[in-house]
Amino acid sequence: MDKESLVKKFGDEYYANEDTYHMGIHYQLAEPIAQRFKGYKLCLDACVGAGFTTLFLAKYVDNILAVDVNHTHLEQARYNSQIAYTEKKIEFVEGNVLEVIDSIDFDSAFLDPDWAKAGDNKENHVFELSDMVPNTELLLKKVFTKTKNICLRLPKEFDLQKLNDFPTHESEAVYQDARLKFYCVYFGDLIKTEGTSELRV
Repeated sequence: MDKESLVKKFGDEYYANEDTYHMGIHYQLAEPIAQRFKGYKLCLDACVGAGFTTLFLAKYVDNILAVDVNHTHLEQARYNSQIAYTEKKIEFVEGNVLEVIDSIDFDSAFLDPDWAKAGDNKENHVFELSDMVPNTELLLKKVFTKTKNICLRLPKEFDLQKLNDFPTHESEAVYQDARLKFYCVYFGDLIKTEGTSELRV
């Protein structure tokens, strides 16, 4: 990726490949999302990619457990955390988050599963929680045994009614330049407004 594109999207000359560039959240959106986590002691950051949201979470959370099954992604995230001087607050763990969380405790979680259809480009998404990677229906179930304070990022095409049977939550439509980019679904004390809300930058 060229430096100009990286700086424009992520705010600095971080490192990413095409996959992690596409998956990463723009810094103008990552900041207000991360602000909701202010004051938490240990945040589980699941499926970190190149760690762009992780860097913002580190501004507000005491410590972060950053988990990804992809070795290349974690290497990028480690490098980027050094550029942002946040590496001392982040523990990087390579592995299946569904297995990793069995042996740890945390008080908040940011979940950013992979929505892309297997073998397809990143623009074509799956729309069932169970089809995301990792299985997000199972991931939520496991994380809820540890904490109620969860933010789940979902594709803009996701049918929010599929969450009706889940605990009380806030579904935030996230816009940039008047375009819907994705949803953030907040649970527990991360909720500001029950029901629907919007973030626009």
